[in-house]
Amino acid sequence: MKTLLVVVAVLAVVGGGTVALVNHLGGWTTLTGKAWAITYELSAEPAQTLVDLTYAKSPDRNRKETPQTVTAENPLPWTVEVIINAGEKAQVSATPKGDQVLSCRILLDGVKELASATGQPGQPVSCETVTAA
Repeated sequence: MKTLLVVVAVLAVVGGGTVALVNHLGGWTTLTGKAWAITYELSAEPAQTLVDLTYAKSPDRNRKETPQTVTAENPLPWTVEVIINAGEKAQVSATPKGDQVLSCRILLDGVKELASATGQPGQPVSCETVTAA
C-alpha cells in the first residue's frame, strides 16, 4: 500500500509540473502546432545575378509563433527549405541589382507549387501564400 501511495504522489508531482511548464510556455495549442515544409526558389534571366532577398520562416515547428523575416544578399539561382507553421504566411521576395527578370516559387514538400510569379525587367518579384491550418 505504501508503494502505491508513493507512486501516486510521484505521478501527481510530475503531472502537476508538466501542466505548469506547458502553461508557462503558452498552453497545449502553442506546443502542438502543425507545420509545413516549404521550399523557396528564386531564379533570374540572365541566370547568374546578385539580389537582395527576404523570406519568412518559423523559428520552431513545435511552437505556434509568427514567422521571422530573414533578409540577405545572395547569388541566383537560390533555394532554401524552411518550416512555416499552419495558418501563417509563407513569403519570399527579391530585388534585382540591374535589369534582370526575377522569378519566384513557393513549394510544399519541395514538390507541390503553392505560388509563383515573374517580375518585369529590373523590378522586384514577390510570392506569398498562407499555409493551411
